Amino acid sequence: MIDLPPSPLREFFLKSIYKVTQKSDPVYGDRYSVDFELGLNHTMKSFRMSEHVYQKKGSDKLCFPEGINWNSKAMVYFILPVKDQGRWVYHFINELTVASLLTGDTNFHVIIADFESKDINMTEAFNTSLFRSRHTIVSLTGKFYKTLALNEAVARVPSEHDILFLFDLHIDVPVDIMDSVRKVTNWDSSLD
Repeated sequence: MIDLPPSPLREFFLKSIYKVTQKSDPVYGDRYSVDFELGLNHTMKSFRMSEHVYQKKGSDKLCFPEGINWNSKAMVYFILPVKDQGRWVYHFINELTVASLLTGDTNFHVIIADFESKDINMTEAFNTSLFRSRHTIVSLTGKFYKTLALNEAVARVPSEHDILFLFDLHIDVPVDIMDSVRKVTNWDSSLD
């Protein structure tokens, strides 16, 4: 574990706290996921940050836990197995567009494993300025098999360092979806 410095750098100030999530462990201590914004003194600049910190049981110090690394720029691959769910595909496109525009996050790609949908033209649906280069359509024939769709979609992901996210079309897309997925996907750099 690496101790946090006792006093923060004076060039920055805490501008806003967005979210603090605590995971308690009665034996070892508490782990926190903290999302906040720092402002740079005497400027209009600010920086959004997310960190994991740990508080050992019985201690008042916060530490950075070793081995918990998350990549804030990791590519997130949304995997969508579909058959005749056009209305929901459009819902997903609209929601992810809003999330991307509000956060500025474009490090994502959508892989659609489509079993001959008749209620939507996938090529036209994803032909938007945001999705044009951020989608892959895998055309499948026959009866809908989710496992086949997943296998075919995953085979199109170019890097083992990218994040795969199987998405259910029937839910709303939270604005912070990509960062939320990245934060719970830790990468152990010793595996490289």
